[in-house]
Amino acid sequence: MPALTSNGLAMRAALVLEALAADHNVHLLVIPPHRGVGRPIPQPEIARWCAGVKVLVVANREHPLFRLIAGAGDAREKLAGYRAYPRPALCRFATPEAVREAAQAFPGVAFSAIHVFRLYMVPFAEPYLSDTAAERPFSALDIDDHESTRARRFAALYDAAGDHLLAAIERSEAEKYDAMERQWLPRFGRVYVCSEMDRAEIARQCGCENAVVLPNGVRIPPRVPATGRGAPFTFLFVGNLSYYPNDDGVRFFCAEVLPRLRATAPRAFRVMVVGSSPSDRVRALSSHPDIVVTGLVPDVAPYYRDADVAIVPVRAGGGTRIKVLEAFSYGCPVVATSIGAEGIEVRDRVELLLADAPDDFAAACAELMREPELRRRLSKRATTFVRARHSPRAILERLRSVGLSSARGSTGVAVEGASP
Repeated sequence: MPALTSNGLAMRAALVLEALAADHNVHLLVIPPHRGVGRPIPQPEIARWCAGVKVLVVANREHPLFRLIAGAGDAREKLAGYRAYPRPALCRFATPEAVREAAQAFPGVAFSAIHVFRLYMVPFAEPYLSDTAAERPFSALDIDDHESTRARRFAALYDAAGDHLLAAIERSEAEKYDAMERQWLPRFGRVYVCSEMDRAEIARQCGCENAVVLPNGVRIPPRVPATGRGAPFTFLFVGNLSYYPNDDGVRFFCAEVLPRLRATAPRAFRVMVVGSSPSDRVRALSSHPDIVVTGLVPDVAPYYRDADVAIVPVRAGGGTRIKVLEAFSYGCPVVATSIGAEGIEVRDRVELLLADAPDDFAAACAELMREPELRRRLSKRATTFVRARHSPRAILERLRSVGLSSARGSTGVAVEGASP
């Protein structure tokens, strides 16, 4: 479900929904694929932006073949089954019955445009794409993340961690996303990506001339004085810890960077790890006196306002990391890996510090501890940067310039979303 504050996918969905609602009557169809999600309820702001909201629950109706594969006990049989399954795993809920239900979600509404969020949701949009050219609604696809690239990076992380079964599955997923990208992207009137890097790569791989950059954005919080900075110095990581690159990034920082930082830090410090669904391995990090793992919190704002530095030690992923933009919006200086800041047009030592190797990451953290003027300078420039390029207003103006302008005045726009 699109949400004002949540993980990055929900926040991007909400910003785009808000921008679409400024010019269109929007009907929102949410299709949560994961077990245990149930029937999500939209926040009041989300509901106000929509002429109608429907939730199609498919979590217990996955394709029978996929259910059979997932239940295989032998690892080799499971891998062979995943490789043979023709579509990415998240498409397993798009059965013919579910697709028909999605197409009938808003009876009587004649849509002049449809906006699809995420590549794996495209099968649900097929009824809208199969009409003749004269009858077909204007179609837009927000892939947000270059899925084939993301899957290959996940595979590399799993291989490095010794989990070769998951690595092989992710490589298989990458091949399937490759095929989906070539099949579906040219069929949309517009394809939105997060960064120029993704746009160029998609154009090269798929010959897709209809892709444009619609950057991620964040809501700019009110400026409230910090209450806890200074005792002790605080490094902050914020992210959904069920997302493997976040889990890996936290463990990489604590295992590889933190020992080096402890040896060079000019004074005492702590590391705050904030995010939902931490694994047992991440929870165990709290046994160290300078590491705090909070789990899910109702509001990240107090943690950003009390932090001295935000860390983004992420080593895989795709699209752009909203956590960097979020830290910028709170005026919190950032140390990130190159992949952690990928796709955002920032410069090392101007808006943030970039470091990849453990020694370099630790040195950057220690430098920010020693140099309050550097922290202030990075904070000021980062805040100016995010306000100019990644605020809700900037996203609205960008969408108006490259998006559904040909569909203005429509009686309805169907937005299909997936609960991340």
